[in-house]
Amino acid sequence: LTVFTYLIEYTLFGENAFVFHAVNLFLHILNTLLLFKILVQLKITNHNLIYAILIFFCINPLVCESVCWITERKDMLYCCFCFLASLQFLNYTKGQRIKHIGLCFLFFVLACLSKPMAISLPCLFLIFLIYTTQKFELKKALFLLPFFLVSLIFSVISVYSIKNGAGDLRFNYSLLERVTLLFSEIGYYFFKPFFPINQQLINLFPRKNAVFSDNTLVLFACLAIIILTSTIYIAIKNKNRLILYLFIAWFIFLLPILQLYPNTHSYVSERYFYVSIIFPVTILFIYGGYFKIKEQAVKASLIGFMFVFVFLTFKRTKVWANSKTLFEQELKIDENDTYALNNLGYYYNSKSDFVMGNKLLFKSVTLDPHNPLSLNNYAWSLAGLGKTDSAIVYFNKALYKKKNFIEAFNNLGICYVKKEDDAKAYLYFKKAYTLDSNNNESIYNLGAYYLKIGLRDKARPLIKRAHQLGNKSAVKYLNY
Repeated sequence: LTVFTYLIEYTLFGENAFVFHAVNLFLHILNTLLLFKILVQLKITNHNLIYAILIFFCINPLVCESVCWITERKDMLYCCFCFLASLQFLNYTKGQRIKHIGLCFLFFVLACLSKPMAISLPCLFLIFLIYTTQKFELKKALFLLPFFLVSLIFSVISVYSIKNGAGDLRFNYSLLERVTLLFSEIGYYFFKPFFPINQQLINLFPRKNAVFSDNTLVLFACLAIIILTSTIYIAIKNKNRLILYLFIAWFIFLLPILQLYPNTHSYVSERYFYVSIIFPVTILFIYGGYFKIKEQAVKASLIGFMFVFVFLTFKRTKVWANSKTLFEQELKIDENDTYALNNLGYYYNSKSDFVMGNKLLFKSVTLDPHNPLSLNNYAWSLAGLGKTDSAIVYFNKALYKKKNFIEAFNNLGICYVKKEDDAKAYLYFKKAYTLDSNNNESIYNLGAYYLKIGLRDKARPLIKRAHQLGNKSAVKYLNY
């Protein structure tokens, strides 16, 4: 569904980045209004709590990644449909009309089609039912069965996708290290919204035996233990079921992103705060009630948060201006961040500044010689500097690490074209095309090769198809 929205925008406006960003911002504002409507429908009488939730959701700098990054349109969409589904669910609980549960189910499916994180929504509905009725009623819960079935289907698809695309991220952590990492993630997602400083796009998994040497990681793990024990203590001593149910709901919401098995290079990510950020502020607000803080002090704190968030959010959006500003900021935080080095090197390669690209990518492959993307991009910079033989060596290293690496096959073909070894060039272009006959680069390279050797009848349909799939280089050969 997310990709479909890109298709509509591209069809109507082309590669106009302003439109894509404007749609993200519009969806974020719409989500804020929908959240406000949900809070009103829940009949929350404490206006300060409503203000707190809206301030944290709307202008916390941690949501910049979701709103500013066009690729994270999925956050905007799934949140919008989750909120719409929640409103219909609340309508159903009041009147139990079939149209409300039907619309709720439709919006839930659309949310799952936008981003798999929506799979936890039926659990939140079930928790809400149990809390409001003070018991589990099978009759009332049965209507959620189709929701759980959809969640199961999308869970299986997601696990399969992760399994096939995660790469080698098995660090063989000990049980204690795994538990520490889990608690650190919980602590990060709970407390970071209140201290949104030193923001990072990439939070690399620590290497084996380095978990306990990361002070920030250990600090968040300790904070998680404190908040968990405090919640259990308050729930038991004061018989406060609300705070316990809120914590359970938040934890269930986090389950899809708590990396019990590593599947990305970052063990925590700011984009996962979108939606989930509303739970920690609600829970801590309820905590504040036990200390009988004066209302004026609460209002003053909220105003303070608002001004700080506005300043930090404005500052953070400047970091997201482009790849250069983003990854330069990442390297200021950690100069040895191999992913930032690789991505910034890729940026300079794409601008044909191969000297700067080569410098960054050399450092990246030195620090992490097993990353096929870095090896491929470093080879690209070498080829751009005219060092074709060295480039071939590193393209082959990239293929050794990732056997069906289409981009590396294409690049090797280009290198052999430069060396005027047509036979080898054809083998690599043909291999890339065989791996994915819909890859516009593979189609274009094979077509250009056929043109070079004079096989125009074979070349024309390939060049035409490459152009249809968006390859801009194909334009110059369309009339051949």
